[in-house]
Amino acid sequence: MTARDGERVADVLHPTSDVARQMIDATVAIIDAEGEAAVRVKDIVEAAGVQVPVLYRHFGSREGLVQAAQVERLVRDIDAQLDEVTQVIEGINTIEDFRLVVDAILASLADPERKKVRFQRISVLGSAYGRPALVAEVARLQAMYLESTAALLRRPEKLGWLAPGLNVDAFASWFAGQMLGRVMIEFGEPIVEEAAYDAIVNDAVTHILFGKDA
Repeated sequence: MTARDGERVADVLHPTSDVARQMIDATVAIIDAEGEAAVRVKDIVEAAGVQVPVLYRHFGSREGLVQAAQVERLVRDIDAQLDEVTQVIEGINTIEDFRLVVDAILASLADPERKKVRFQRISVLGSAYGRPALVAEVARLQAMYLESTAALLRRPEKLGWLAPGLNVDAFASWFAGQMLGRVMIEFGEPIVEEAAYDAIVNDAVTHILFGKDA
């Protein structure tokens, strides 16, 4: 892919014009409610108050629009998570407060709203299959999210609040997998008690972050 090809992909997946954003918002709402198959060009242009050629000018095709909407779904999820956690962690001054924050984050994973977000994240990952440009962009966004998550642990690491020798980059990747992995007990009928599953995750996170004597 040439530099110019990369610019064209970015233009399609991250448009900045108001009308393009309106079309993406309408598409995201439909995908969240009914899935990709329910996205119809006619409905999108009507929602945005434009004609069909406008959609094709911005996205090239319905497929381009759908991919841009999937990217937007992931961006919104990542931004919301990082903003929430960053505000809390940057304001703490003691290891006791940091541990309370960790406990609160772990407890939030069982919140019904987080279940919705997990399924949304997984649906975006699944939608990338067979779409090279979307795979590349999802990978870039995921890497950004993991780097930002690890960065939040740098200060606790420097203050000696974390277990000696902990690789915070590796932890960030592992923990992201744990958060998504909870769908294993949320998909369909529960196969184990949620409390038992959460207790194992909490013990594992506490042990890894703070050491075996935590």
